[in-house]
Amino acid sequence: MENARQLDERLRRIVREVSARTGGEIKIQMVEEFTRSVDAINAQSSRSQAAYLMLMLKKSLHEL
Repeated sequence: MENARQLDERLRRIVREVSARTGGEIKIQMVEEFTRSVDAINAQSSRSQAAYLMLMLKKSLHEL
């Protein structure tokens, strides 16, 4: 009976440790995914701003 309790407690510790590690890995993956999304949005915004700047430059040159 004592062996069963020890095995049960050991199994519970293993499950807690695996859960903690898995949770940490999920958090890391979420942060990485968020970073990629922000980078993509930032890149799109930069392209839009560059295109707008070129359009305004072209318009200014035509007015000259």
